[in-house]
Amino acid sequence: MDEIAAEEMINKNLIKMDLKGRTKEDAVSELANLLYTNGNLKSKEDFLEEVKQRESLGTTGIGMGIAIPHGKCRAVTKPAVAFGKSSKGILWDSMDGNPVNLVFLLAVPDAGASNQHLQILAMLSRKLIHDEFREGLMKAKDEKELLEMLQSVFKEA
Repeated sequence: MDEIAAEEMINKNLIKMDLKGRTKEDAVSELANLLYTNGNLKSKEDFLEEVKQRESLGTTGIGMGIAIPHGKCRAVTKPAVAFGKSSKGILWDSMDGNPVNLVFLLAVPDAGASNQHLQILAMLSRKLIHDEFREGLMKAKDEKELLEMLQSVFKEA
């Protein structure tokens, strides 16, 4: 990405190895906490409301065990991706009807970022279509391994 380095887009503080939530609301809230404590959000509540509104337009559970909820609003101070995985699976109303194991929560500032979330979605999608990449994320043993894989998404853009 031109405007932001991979290290700024996702870091070890934005990774949750094992999401506790069993609903999409709980999982999104867990990941929003990471964004908030990392300084990416001015208001977690405003951001969660934006993500909830976006989800009401259509599911962000894209299938293959993946969900990419996102919010674009003034509460976001700088773009970032929080990532969490769930070994048990999360009920998400996914397009394929299956539970979600990999959750990417995108946060993008409203001002001047008209298509930034689309760029991030495109970069993620290019990697997530590959079985090996998805399996690697699920099998990763620690945050360091996950971080290297996730940062590769943005370095190759």
